Amino acid sequence: MSQPDRAHSDRPKVEYHGEARLGIDVSVECAVLAGGRRGYVMRSLRQAIGMRTNTPVPAFERFCAEIAPKSLSIMTNTSSCFEVQMPHGATGIWVEAGILKDLAGGVIRAALANKLRANRRHLVEPCLAIMEALAVTGEIALIDEATGYQHHREPAALQDLFARLISKTAADWKQRFHPDYYRALCRLFGFPYGDKHRPLPGIIGQITERYVYLAVFPKEIVDEIKARRSSGKLHQWLTDGEGLNLLIEQIKKVTTIADSSVDYRDFDARCSQACHRPGQQLSIIYPKQGAR
Repeated sequence: MSQPDRAHSDRPKVEYHGEARLGIDVSVECAVLAGGRRGYVMRSLRQAIGMRTNTPVPAFERFCAEIAPKSLSIMTNTSSCFEVQMPHGATGIWVEAGILKDLAGGVIRAALANKLRANRRHLVEPCLAIMEALAVTGEIALIDEATGYQHHREPAALQDLFARLISKTAADWKQRFHPDYYRALCRLFGFPYGDKHRPLPGIIGQITERYVYLAVFPKEIVDEIKARRSSGKLHQWLTDGEGLNLLIEQIKKVTTIADSSVDYRDFDARCSQACHRPGQQLSIIYPKQGAR
């Protein structure tokens, strides 16, 4: 083996790679190394928070020194930021999980303190999207879902996830899906909501499973609560805390998308991007009627 080939093979390898969508226009490349270390591909961090992808490294480091010193420490530590071999054979710079929240939080804190420069104010919106996403799903879960690593974790990790998200017994029924959710979805099909004598169209249940439950919970979780349910609703088996919080936030997200969509085709395209998971095919977002 030649010296260049040997050096290339000595780099840590990314075993699982994928893109986490944190909003319609916000995404970040996630990468899991052999052994389960989670992190991001450095080049995507700048774009995720709203900076240009061609921002020079020294300029990005100066930005971090001013806005998020902890992030700079992570990037300058050779044990948490280093060159890796990507699955497609190219190389990239990998940086440890934890930096995304710190970067976005630094921008938000600077804006609230009126210390964010005018030419950086455009960073606030993507950073808000990042913080909102991470408030629902932590960085580790975000990376696992984006890369598909959740399907390859140790059994103990999956059991821990079950314990965090699934209750041992079904809770008493409480309304979790607000009427606004069903009203917004029914509008997409021209179906009148509120007629107790007419059942909701079956596609409403399909949308709920795909864009609410499967958008935030691993398939194993959804399959398990389906198996446990003898009657009642799936949400009655979610834990009062992390499980229900994930559900409620996703219901709000889907309702908002439905309210702003022209029709089902438009809604499906927007959801396929905003709620994208590995293995799903992205749809085209259609312009609103009258738009040019």
